[in-house]
Amino acid sequence: MYGRNPPPPSSGFGIRVFIKPEYRITPPPPFSRLGEIPRSNFNFDFEFERNYVLTEAVKGNSIGDGPPKVTESTSSYESTADPIVNKYIAAGLNKEAVPLAVANYGDNPTKIKEFANGYTRLLEMGFSSNNVAEVLLMYDNDMDKALAHFLNIAS
Repeated sequence: MYGRNPPPPSSGFGIRVFIKPEYRITPPPPFSRLGEIPRSNFNFDFEFERNYVLTEAVKGNSIGDGPPKVTESTSSYESTADPIVNKYIAAGLNKEAVPLAVANYGDNPTKIKEFANGYTRLLEMGFSSNNVAEVLLMYDNDMDKALAHFLNIAS
């Protein structure tokens, strides 16, 4: 169990580990011998890139796909330049809820439909749109929990 050399007796509590010589490795060399490591002084401007990407997204351009594509407006529901939002609005989902859902869930059809349907149902019950969106996002589109939240606040 311990190989040829049993571990020395211990006077305290704990676990003593014995590593067989064939599994032992030599420690790495100390870092002081490596010298100075050159560092890059390049500073990436994340805010500039973020603004550029958002500007292009609002314009409807795909970055890196060549010249911007021209799209024709065939839907009377279009209120934004975002093709993802337009796709869900054209499918008949609430045009107030869809931009909020896309902003939070991206192009996830299941989440967007859950959010838009829950949003519409809670608005029909008389709750304010700002509160409805916040509570649905808080409870990940769970209508039962969202409704319980509103009813607990009211009582």
